[in-house]
Amino acid sequence: MRTLIVSAVVLAVLTGPAAAQSTGSGSGSGSGSGSGAATTATRTSKSAGETDQAKIPVVQLPPSPASIKNLSNVQIELTISDQTGTKPVEKKTVSMIAANGTWGKVRASGVARPNERTGFVNVGLNVDARPFVFADGTVQIELTISYNPLSAEAADASPGLRPTELNQSMTVALQSGKPLVVSQAADPVSDRKIIVEVKATILK
Repeated sequence: MRTLIVSAVVLAVLTGPAAAQSTGSGSGSGSGSGSGAATTATRTSKSAGETDQAKIPVVQLPPSPASIKNLSNVQIELTISDQTGTKPVEKKTVSMIAANGTWGKVRASGVARPNERTGFVNVGLNVDARPFVFADGTVQIELTISYNPLSAEAADASPGLRPTELNQSMTVALQSGKPLVVSQAADPVSDRKIIVEVKATILK
């Protein structure tokens, strides 16, 4: 009887802890393995995301045509056509040469007396122009015009009436050697109209 009891106790001691250890090991291993796999998957996903982001191409806009950085000269010809009603057209021409990116200025002014009934009036034609030459052959011009002529109707004007003055300031793009009408203005007093045409030619 004592022998059986001892054997049962020994068997319980040997079997119980071993079974518990085996069960704990299986649970721990399963939990550890699952946690480790999840961590690896997360890191792989982040790494892949970083790699994809690094490979995203950068969209670059096409470069705008740059101005040629040299001392190209540009001949600028400006023609003003002045007409009142059906009378013949009066034309005034201004020509100048300016280097790329520099100002060219022409000043022509004076004082005139339209008739004996009127006083003296200022007359003049002033033109400022600055060309920019681009690689595609385009010439951009900054242009300012002040035009105050002694027109034909001024001779018959009353003492209180003065000739109409034209002031314009603009920036236009031209093809080398091709004229372009850049403005058409109407006289607020009469049926007179003033047309301005510009041509820019790159000199080789």
